Amino acid sequence: MFLTLPTFMGFLALAVIPFLLERFIVIGFTMPQEKRHALYYLGTPITSLLVYISFAALLGHPMIAFAGWVLVYGGFTIVSNLKNGVLGEPLVAHDLETARHLFIYPEFYVDYVGSTRLLTVVGSFVGAILLSYVFEPSFASMQTALPAWAAWALGLIIWVLAIAIAGKMLGSFLHPARARRIGFTFDINTDVARFGHFPLMLFYASMLMNKERSPALSVKHKPLAHPGTKPDIIAMQAESYFDIDRLYHLIPGHADHSWQPLNALRAAGAATGALAVPAWGASTMQSEFAFLSGTDNAALGIDRINPYQRAAYTGVETLATRLRAAGYHTICVHPAKKEFFRRSTVIPKMGFEEFIGIEAFEGAARFGPYVSDKALGDEMEAIITRHKETSDKPLFLFAITIESHGPWDAGRLENWLDEKALEEADPSRDRAFALFRKHMDNVLNLFTRLGPNARIRKSDRPRVLALYGDHQPACHELFAKHGFEDRAVDYILWSSLGDTHKPGTLAVHELGSATLMEAGFKGVEN
Repeated sequence: MFLTLPTFMGFLALAVIPFLLERFIVIGFTMPQEKRHALYYLGTPITSLLVYISFAALLGHPMIAFAGWVLVYGGFTIVSNLKNGVLGEPLVAHDLETARHLFIYPEFYVDYVGSTRLLTVVGSFVGAILLSYVFEPSFASMQTALPAWAAWALGLIIWVLAIAIAGKMLGSFLHPARARRIGFTFDINTDVARFGHFPLMLFYASMLMNKERSPALSVKHKPLAHPGTKPDIIAMQAESYFDIDRLYHLIPGHADHSWQPLNALRAAGAATGALAVPAWGASTMQSEFAFLSGTDNAALGIDRINPYQRAAYTGVETLATRLRAAGYHTICVHPAKKEFFRRSTVIPKMGFEEFIGIEAFEGAARFGPYVSDKALGDEMEAIITRHKETSDKPLFLFAITIESHGPWDAGRLENWLDEKALEEADPSRDRAFALFRKHMDNVLNLFTRLGPNARIRKSDRPRVLALYGDHQPACHELFAKHGFEDRAVDYILWSSLGDTHKPGTLAVHELGSATLMEAGFKGVEN
């Protein structure tokens, strides 16, 4: 009989152990006070059994399948808690798609996980596979109707088809409207607290199979109208930028600290203000998509977690498509690998005629591990010059910085400056933040160079500049130490035509409209 007592006890353990593991999942920097939903109790054992049977179908051996199960449940628990410790949110299904980034920018991830821990987990799994193949029979060899290889192949095909059909059915059932009625919020911490970490992986993955488009992505605006000479528009997404005085003013003895580069920009007519963004510490694509599309991240449903996974492929109207229709030449420049966040595909789909990546920065100066903001400024000035020489169109140039990308470990800038002296001079007395602050000085120098200090002749088009942070830096311990709980970043607006309008506090999906209004376009909806 197939269902022997040991087999029954094994499946019972697979159904029960995940409930225990859920108690080890850390959710947020502050645990949400949410009651478990009924789907948590149903989804937890089902998800566990699906994981085990999937490994059993693929690898064909009982203990190898169990090793795979342990790798998934044990590994996800560890990695989820590591992610939560840095970013304040657990692992979700969308993160599995971005696992490809490990091969593009491994330092963004491995430095946080730890190479030793990663190698130990992978090595243990490989060891279990080898031992199992040597010492235990396969499932396929336990029957005699078919050759073992044929039985394995047939079983795998049937299982893959069954999983695909079941996933489609669950995705259709959990369509956006019903998912919200059931209680899904698509806020990661809230949903993990309600539905459990492992079941939510299954639920979110199934929802991603539902191709129903958010109504927010279908919004169309009136064509842009300008009464005079259209200015060149330069927008910069600055890695982790925010007004550091907001932190410094909370540190005893520094309530009157003045960040001189930013104050100098204000004196030069720039408008500054707080900017609400959906991301914190990472998830750049959330803020980037919100700025370019003008779509509130909260309106995207399941796509709010990673808009570049599906939403950006829907033909959504963006700042670039609107300006392009108004006669602008649209260029995006990012001194990094284009494949990251799938930008190589996404950026052209969102209306950019040119996308310039790391290939244009061969031999460019670095400041720390990444291409410096100064080198980015050199390339941006070269783009502007080339455009003026070859076209009479106005220019929309969107730049994404990378110099200040974390982590800000000791030794990062030791080839450029005295890190210890920098730390001692910084109000935070924190090495990582002192290094980060130096990068913030550099990004303001970049803005000043392209704005107030730029040589714009009377015969040139006017110029409007916008800069914003994609998210705050992942410095939770330092921020918590000083009671800095505000998750907003900041923006800067400047116009060569004179004092900039001061729009006050904004959300990132409103900043594009504010930039267009600053550029003199009429009838722009926020």
